[in-house]
Amino acid sequence: MFELIITNELPNAWFFEAWTELSCYLRSMGVTQWGVVSASVVAFGFLCLRGNGIRHHRW
Repeated sequence: MFELIITNELPNAWFFEAWTELSCYLRSMGVTQWGVVSASVVAFGFLCLRGNGIRHHRW
């Protein structure tokens, strides 16, 4: 962020550049990579649904 202030770039230009880089990366992902991302999102969703009970679970 400080680089933007020093070079007088607009935050919109930084956001556009970051968005372009992210979209190029997402377009180049293969089927296996999308599968890993999908499984991670589903697992994270189930962990969020369980809430605070994860920390208090007794074995």
